Amino acid sequence: MKRQTAMARFALVGVGLVLAMGAQAQPVYKWVDADGKTHYGSQPPPTAPEAAPLKIQSTNGTGSSGNSKASAGKTQQYNADGTKKVSKDVEEFGEGLKKSLGTVDSKQVPLNCSVAVDNIHHQADLMLEVGQKNVRDGYMTQASFDSTAPKIREAKGKYSVADCQGASGNKKSFYQCMSSSRNHVTGCDKQYKH
Repeated sequence: MKRQTAMARFALVGVGLVLAMGAQAQPVYKWVDADGKTHYGSQPPPTAPEAAPLKIQSTNGTGSSGNSKASAGKTQQYNADGTKKVSKDVEEFGEGLKKSLGTVDSKQVPLNCSVAVDNIHHQADLMLEVGQKNVRDGYMTQASFDSTAPKIREAKGKYSVADCQGASGNKKSFYQCMSSSRNHVTGCDKQYKH
């Protein structure tokens, strides 16, 4: 039961950090599939080579709610806690990314404990890095990051190659899901509660 709570926190906290982020150095692609559904991802699928990287602004120069401060001719909007508001494009991207992270790739890969644990640890480190960037850029308070970061570090520490090798049932399926670099802990946890 304790592991399930840690994994659920890890996944939810990670999504929260991602949604709070501004633009990242890694490109993000947006495409529409044959069914008319919009998707977001770090790589365009082979079936949509025309997908182009999104250009996302991390500041909101327009808007009518919240506090504002002018700098260099632009008006920045602020939330009640003093953090910067994000633009509509970034909000849309965040929601699309949240949905994308919660989806598991339909192509299963064989269980590879080393790869699975590396993916989990890498994603945890990336969440922490994004959180620190959000604090530096004013999109997250230091107090919010300080309350979130220990939960991510704790969850990260619970996953190891030895734990994977001894796993069974849904826990083993979770590790198999994380053996694919196309999956995120959010989607694997959602599909394989353990």
